[in-house]
Amino acid sequence: MSAKAKIALALAGLLAGCLQQQQPDFAYLPVALQPPYSDLPDAPAGTTIEPGMPIKLDPRQQEAVVSAVRKWMKEPGTASFGALNAVKARYGQIVVCGEVNGRNTAGVYPGMAPFVGVMMGNAKAPEFIVISIAQSGRPRDEIQAICQQSGVI
Repeated sequence: MSAKAKIALALAGLLAGCLQQQQPDFAYLPVALQPPYSDLPDAPAGTTIEPGMPIKLDPRQQEAVVSAVRKWMKEPGTASFGALNAVKARYGQIVVCGEVNGRNTAGVYPGMAPFVGVMMGNAKAPEFIVISIAQSGRPRDEIQAICQQSGVI
């Protein structure tokens, strides 16, 4: 093998290693529950999710969802939303699932990412608490499972 070929193979190997180590550039920031919700205990192991009854979000609730999700976006002004679907659980909680896309740090739209959250507050002042946003992998699968089990999708 020629010296040029060896150098080319070495560079290709280095580039492949760099590409594999890069973290994905999502359009959203890591979601973390804020107080007082961050102080709530985790659900006991084996807790199941009860399906709720589908409901239509009113305009205030829709705005609460959009506003809350935008806070977690890297470029909030570029956020675009898919359908917002919701259910009301037996004890009155409203679970909302939807999809959001927006520009990442490279200025690229990486595609719709599902999100899930819970509506808090009251009808006049709804507050949406984002639980998770996930573009891919296990976190995305978990969001989709929560949304399916709760009857949202």
